[in-house]
Amino acid sequence: MEDRHGRTRRRAVTAYVLLGLALLQVAVGVGALAVAGVTPGDLIRYDMVIDLAVGFAYPVCGTVIALQRPRNPIGWLLTAYGLGHAFTGLSIGLAVAGLQAGWPREVLGALTTVGRHTWIVGTTAFVLVFLLFPDGRLPDRRWRWVLVAQVAVLPLSLAVWGRADWGLFRGTAAQASYLPVPAGSLPLLRNLQTADSCLLLVAVCGVMILRYRRGGEQDRRRMLWLIAGMMPLALSLVLQIFGFPPVYTSYCTLAMPIAIMIAVVRHELLDIRLVVSRSLLYGALTVGVVAAYVGLVTFLQSLLDPRPELLGPALITVVLALGFEPARRLLQRTVDRALYGDRHDPVRAVSRIGERLAGTGIGAVPEAVGEALRLPYVRVEAKSGAAQGSWGVPGDLLHTVPLDYDGRTVGALVVGLRPGEQQPAPADLAVLELLAVPLAAALHATDLSRQLQLSRERIVAAREEERRRIRRDLHDGLGPTLAGAAFQTDAARNLLAFDQERAGALLAELRAEIGGAVVEVRRLVDGLRPPDLDQLGLLGALRERAALLSWRADGVPLQVRIRAPERLPALPAAVEVAAYRIAVEALTNAARHARASRVDLRIEIGDGLRLEVCDDGSPAPDETEWQPGVGITSMQERAAELGGHCVAGRGRVTATLPLGGTT
Repeated sequence: MEDRHGRTRRRAVTAYVLLGLALLQVAVGVGALAVAGVTPGDLIRYDMVIDLAVGFAYPVCGTVIALQRPRNPIGWLLTAYGLGHAFTGLSIGLAVAGLQAGWPREVLGALTTVGRHTWIVGTTAFVLVFLLFPDGRLPDRRWRWVLVAQVAVLPLSLAVWGRADWGLFRGTAAQASYLPVPAGSLPLLRNLQTADSCLLLVAVCGVMILRYRRGGEQDRRRMLWLIAGMMPLALSLVLQIFGFPPVYTSYCTLAMPIAIMIAVVRHELLDIRLVVSRSLLYGALTVGVVAAYVGLVTFLQSLLDPRPELLGPALITVVLALGFEPARRLLQRTVDRALYGDRHDPVRAVSRIGERLAGTGIGAVPEAVGEALRLPYVRVEAKSGAAQGSWGVPGDLLHTVPLDYDGRTVGALVVGLRPGEQQPAPADLAVLELLAVPLAAALHATDLSRQLQLSRERIVAAREEERRRIRRDLHDGLGPTLAGAAFQTDAARNLLAFDQERAGALLAELRAEIGGAVVEVRRLVDGLRPPDLDQLGLLGALRERAALLSWRADGVPLQVRIRAPERLPALPAAVEVAAYRIAVEALTNAARHARASRVDLRIEIGDGLRLEVCDDGSPAPDETEWQPGVGITSMQERAAELGGHCVAGRGRVTATLPLGGTT
């Protein structure tokens, strides 16, 4: 029975058997070379041990992948590649020992011939690793032709590469045989092999670029691990241009299976971006320094006379010393921008994020931050707890940056740390803190917009509810009353000619009905606008209300003082009603909840009407944090309806209402 990764006992046994076969071949090959007494110089010169090293490293790493991810063919392909090289190394060791022991020519020839071609077959499996990395699947179905072509050209590779024997057994009894090729066609086959290698290289690079661009953060980290494993090989190939021995290039391939194993099984082991950035930086610097040194030596020695061997190197050393630090900085910025985005240029990062913020709103900010800083996860939260947007997949370690506006926290920016990081880098924090300022303002504006929308919805709902109430009162109260009065009028008119006494009684009842209708009309009118405002004006109505609040609920006297101009100018009806409602609500709250002995109400007229209610109350011993209630929200909404604002805190309510353009 297999688990979620496809691990079964049969697959595990197969992986261990293949590993044992590879290790056995390596051990026999090493033992044969030791018995033959090959010198270390010959081992290196003729690449006798590289096949054995590959036959050991690749199967070990491939077995680890096969045991952990048996459904992924990459582990099995690495093992196959290692087995091909292991047998090649085995054949070399046995052939060297066989030559000294005098083995038959047929045995030695067959051994080296098979061994010469097994590494080519294994190389085909290794090429497939690059096409299937990291999940064992092609990017899409259109890339299947690359796999088919690589398998189809295997006979061509065997015919051409099988002849590259570096002269190890040439002219001896162990000389290998080649695949039969028609005379004169070998140059053509070599050209075809070269073209195939170039096309394959383009295909591999295209697949890797496609996976990196389309993949998420996890796939990109895996691709960076593969790139890190290829860096020693790439560096050795570049150094060959400057005269370094090509024999060391083969040994640089031993880093690749380790990188592939980590990428498939444990890609989150450490921050691979840091490894790649430093490797690219110092690798480029090394190649640049060597190239500059060789070029300058050649150029200056052709110019300087008579002692170029002394003066030339001295001048070259000065030039390289002066150019090293600028080159390092330039390369560092280039590599960091490729791997860490714009974190070393905070202004550029914030500018790009600001463009996204202005274009599509806060919902697009997490993606912009994640792409700009190459972070695995970003989330923006409002203080209410509602997420304003997120991007990526959250990891185990998160860092929160508070978003403060006008001295209070309006939300938070939550980012996920890169694998291998325990805390954000200072460069990341600099960008995040710089971004927090405009993001807090945008979040505050978004919250105000949301509150405004909710306020408008409540206003519309309240208006419709008020209309429904008035309609119900008119239909159920005033309507039947007036209808009854009409019927009684008709009855009194009919009785007036022959029963005046009865008609007089009906008229008296009619008078009472009409009086009740008048009371009902006044009740409806009072619900639309406080009657005290029309009778006493704003100041008179407030003084009337203050007189009713001269005592607290617990019997303690309460002094309410009103400070306002002697006469107020003519105020718009909406401003007058809003000021009255806000003032009455603030005075009522002070009398009920503030435990105050004095309340001051101030009204000032300038560009607008400014109203302030202050009390000297103190909170109850069991009170903790002050929380606004329905009344405070109602005051704020009344002010916002007119384009003003109302600020309410413990012991003070301040409202400002504009006067222009309101009726």
